[in-house]
Amino acid sequence: MEKIEKFFIACKKHTHYQNISPKPDNFQGWQDSEELTWKYARWIQKHSNVPTLKLDIAIPNLEKIVKEANSVIKDAIKHRGEIHPGWRSVTLHGAGMHITEDWNAEIYQGKWDQRPQYTWTEIAEQCPATVEWLQTHWSWQEFHRIRFMLLEPGGAIQPHQDMDQRELGAINVAITNPPGIEFGMEEAGTVPWRPGDVRAIDIGRQHAVRNIGSHNRIHMIIHGVPDYKHYQTLCRSYEELHRQIRHSWVVL
Repeated sequence: MEKIEKFFIACKKHTHYQNISPKPDNFQGWQDSEELTWKYARWIQKHSNVPTLKLDIAIPNLEKIVKEANSVIKDAIKHRGEIHPGWRSVTLHGAGMHITEDWNAEIYQGKWDQRPQYTWTEIAEQCPATVEWLQTHWSWQEFHRIRFMLLEPGGAIQPHQDMDQRELGAINVAITNPPGIEFGMEEAGTVPWRPGDVRAIDIGRQHAVRNIGSHNRIHMIIHGVPDYKHYQTLCRSYEELHRQIRHSWVVL
């Protein structure tokens, strides 16, 4: 655990939004131009240096989703080996409930020649509120992997990065986020998670999580193909972040 301890000590030197890039002026009026919206969204993803962006996506039935997540998390399997103790996963939408990694990951070598069909898995019937929320509050062109990610008490996700370049990539949803959870990010302190938060995350940064509390932490990670409405949400959420910064509602 020495590596993760050093990582969190380094995180304490930073606050979450202190290093974000200045907001450019050339995207004024993005709301009235589809082309400008696309360009603004891509700038936010690739060049804003925002470590996480809380998205304007509500979860009105969070209590039901929490109940469903707790009912299926018993089926979660070990994720990424013993180096990450207490980290387990089960797939809601993908190639199978226990196909939790990307289809071309080394552990599946030789299983498929091309990407398998993604669909709702065996646990979807136990998660009607979750599925309904995803189908009605997300307007993506298609979903790829959607997974419940469990971090047990005493568990830890070692510092790692999932992409070679800095970019807001996967969407992470805090189904539960009990006391004692620390989610640290390289040069960005810790993520100010609250249950029900939906955040786009720069998984090109080193990040790590530890659960020093006494309750399970369950998040959901969503991969897929966004549509235009999602990019509007991204831009609107970024504008809200800057409004909060101007009024000192978030700490730089």
